[in-house]
Amino acid sequence: MIDSIEEIVDWTLNKLDMYSDDAHALVMRTGFAESGYRALEQDGGPAIGFWQVEPATMMDTWDNYVIYRPELRNTLYSLGFDETEGKHRMMSNIALQASFCRLKYRRDRHAIPKWTSLEAQARYWKRVYNTKLGKGTVEHFMEACEDYEPCIGV
Repeated sequence: MIDSIEEIVDWTLNKLDMYSDDAHALVMRTGFAESGYRALEQDGGPAIGFWQVEPATMMDTWDNYVIYRPELRNTLYSLGFDETEGKHRMMSNIALQASFCRLKYRRDRHAIPKWTSLEAQARYWKRVYNTKLGKGTVEHFMEACEDYEPCIGV
């Protein structure tokens, strides 16, 4: 299953024109840290999808970033996004989940750390994605990703 998800992630990042080896690895690793690719809904919380995007974060990204970028907006529409049915579209669509994960990182002013540094990507995930308020830790991210080898440059 992970190979199929990785293929969808690559396709999605290319559709968004946001592919890099570093982004590929970070998006995949984020899914491992957030849900282990085993849950579409957060246990006891609002987050949805393998990447556990909160609906409020999804709509903030849409309202304050995507809406000002017509090409990106059209790409998300082509992937199946509909702002009136965002939650259900997101839960049922791996490409949309990966898109909003990637967009969360894209909005940060710092570059994504190199894919070769799991620890640097873990620290970046904690700061940007999980935030200081989140329950996740750098150690959790690294443990969740320890067996994952990114399929880079194939």
